[in-house]
Amino acid sequence: MFRSAPAIATGLICLGLAGCALALGGNAAPTTYDLVASRSFAPTHKGAGWQLVVAEPTSVHALDTDRIMVRPRADQISYYKGVAWSDRLPHLYQVRMIETLQNSGAVKAVFSSNDRADGDYTLATEVRAFQIDTTSGRPAADVDVFAKLINNDTSKVVASKGFSARVASASDDPAAGVAALNQALTEVLQDTSTWVSAHH
Repeated sequence: MFRSAPAIATGLICLGLAGCALALGGNAAPTTYDLVASRSFAPTHKGAGWQLVVAEPTSVHALDTDRIMVRPRADQISYYKGVAWSDRLPHLYQVRMIETLQNSGAVKAVFSSNDRADGDYTLATEVRAFQIDTTSGRPAADVDVFAKLINNDTSKVVASKGFSARVASASDDPAAGVAALNQALTEVLQDTSTWVSAHH
């Protein structure tokens, strides 16, 4: 789904995304951005009556960072300068996935893999893309995640599915890019939550 993300006012302007963003001068601390868990949900399946453990996603090394990725070409990556996520992306994604599942009531109980709690199933994910794509000349947020639902008693995968969203960024500004990434993330998290709740 391709939508325009709302612009967010900011003093940090990205000049020429092919070279990524303009660096902040000196040793100024980076502007920090967060990802937001979904809180509003359309009516879906009744929540599943089992407990779920959400593992931290796997990803390529380039995404296992607090830096915000920009892809100016299909075979090249860069990062916004002077801005960062509030945590490493895989851990931040895990936390927001847990919050979304809890907010949606998709399952009886949700735990982190760090909680040392027993669950009936584990949600294992791979973040394949989480970036601003400028290959077409117009910046857009790309989020692509592959999910597997694993039965903890048998260690077998009972279901798997890919989830993706593409959202146009309102401008080259990093804040607008983050807004687009959050909108794309909302679609992916909500779709994943609905998919999980359907497995009774």
